[in-house]
Amino acid sequence: MSEVKHVSAHLGERQTLPVSDVAEPYVSVTDVKHYIYCPRLVYFDRVLHAQPVFGSQQEESQELHEEYVRKELRRKDAVYYSPEFVGAEKLLFVQLVSEKLQLQGVVDCIIKTAKGEYIPVEYKNMNSNCGKAYMDHKYQLVAYALLVEENFDAIVKRRFVNYIPEKLILQFEITPTMKSYVKRVIGHIKRIIKEETLPPLRVAKNKCQGGCGHKQTCQRL
Repeated sequence: MSEVKHVSAHLGERQTLPVSDVAEPYVSVTDVKHYIYCPRLVYFDRVLHAQPVFGSQQEESQELHEEYVRKELRRKDAVYYSPEFVGAEKLLFVQLVSEKLQLQGVVDCIIKTAKGEYIPVEYKNMNSNCGKAYMDHKYQLVAYALLVEENFDAIVKRRFVNYIPEKLILQFEITPTMKSYVKRVIGHIKRIIKEETLPPLRVAKNKCQGGCGHKQTCQRL
């Protein structure tokens, strides 16, 4: 089992995964998120190694996201989501690897309650989907839950998504069915990478908003 590392004491340092952990057989949680959003993103990222084109506003949003998560460590209360978490421990930017699933990722935050429950939290510097979590965000956290379970020998039953601009914190149950689905998605991602097969579009080209940063590349295929 890989050693669990968290950077609560070194939040100013950017963490990178060892080369062995990002080798081709390994799937990242970002890959899972991208696959749920549109399977072609995995092809662009992992097969073509194409660089997405984002506007300055999106790049600034990522910087604000990282700074917001860092502020979590400086809050007086351990966790502000619910009174049940008073005194809970927070682990920020936790780097995890699953040898079994060949999955890796960095969790924004893990809440460890006094009762020993582990709850992954993801921060999004964007608005929610009309008060609901986006599907790719939900399954991103399910993938994190699988990593937490293997590394901490725990069963993860719920997770949080924090939509920062709205100050909206949504809690969701994590079911065995959802975990099984993500495991199947990991298999699909590995197949795309190995066979270098272009997946079908998630939505029609004329309806795509291009938020992924690969719109021009996709339209040429």
